[in-house]
Amino acid sequence: MKKQNLFFAAIAALVFTSCEKTEIKEVEKIVYADQAGDLSLTFDARYGEFDFELNKKYPYKLVNSSGTYDLEFEFNRLRYWVSNVKLIDKDNKEHALPDSYYLVEETNEIAVPHLVNGEKYPATKREDVTVKDIPFGEYKAIKFSIGVDQKYNDNITLTAGELGSLNGMGVSDGWMWFTSYKFLTLAGTMHWAAGTPTSKALSWETGSNELFDGAEKTIELATPLKIDAQNSAKITLDVDVKELLSATDQPWTNNSISQSKKELMKAFRDAFLSKSLTFKEAGSVSVEAN
Repeated sequence: MKKQNLFFAAIAALVFTSCEKTEIKEVEKIVYADQAGDLSLTFDARYGEFDFELNKKYPYKLVNSSGTYDLEFEFNRLRYWVSNVKLIDKDNKEHALPDSYYLVEETNEIAVPHLVNGEKYPATKREDVTVKDIPFGEYKAIKFSIGVDQKYNDNITLTAGELGSLNGMGVSDGWMWFTSYKFLTLAGTMHWAAGTPTSKALSWETGSNELFDGAEKTIELATPLKIDAQNSAKITLDVDVKELLSATDQPWTNNSISQSKKELMKAFRDAFLSKSLTFKEAGSVSVEAN
């Protein structure tokens, strides 16, 4: 009888114990300040004082040796490669970010001529690039190139970052012979504001290993940025598409810029680096506040 009572007592104890709430304590993640952080890099496209939009007409006053003319530009594509990103710390030491190849673009749908089933690259807008695992520190400048360096430009089957023959400009915006990348592309239509002729297609692009030399841009920040595991950083750059049109004072004649016009390709590249692309703002954000 005593054994039976002990058995029932043991069962009751087990039931009581199973009904008790089990307290689970969440273990707080420890974040150390000397760990790597993130950087958000934004290329904010505009046209003069206007926000940049595709399929919208923008006024342009052309002044050259022949006179003054009122034109309108309507764009359907703006694309460029940002590569070889480096951060410069307060002690002037450069920190190269590995595999930093990013395609920045705003484009309508693009037919892909290299593929046989009529595939299309979808309409895309991408102005923001997130770079992770930035070594902790304080940085006073950022440096990068527009285009793709020779190692990858000579062999588009190689991959690094966002590069690759089946990605972005490798597929839908490669040269006719499909052996290298276009570094910078601007396309659309020019309209004569009054009189004739009425309109003409615009297709400007740069590329080639030769033009990659000299395609580097250094942006000095207003104040140093602190980047670590507790502080992510954001840098915003302006990209003024109107300034790109200064590459030539004869856009009606030079409506097409490509490999056969090396000097105009260089002028187009230089207009982007020296006039169009400028610093807007920068700041650090506490990760805890996100």
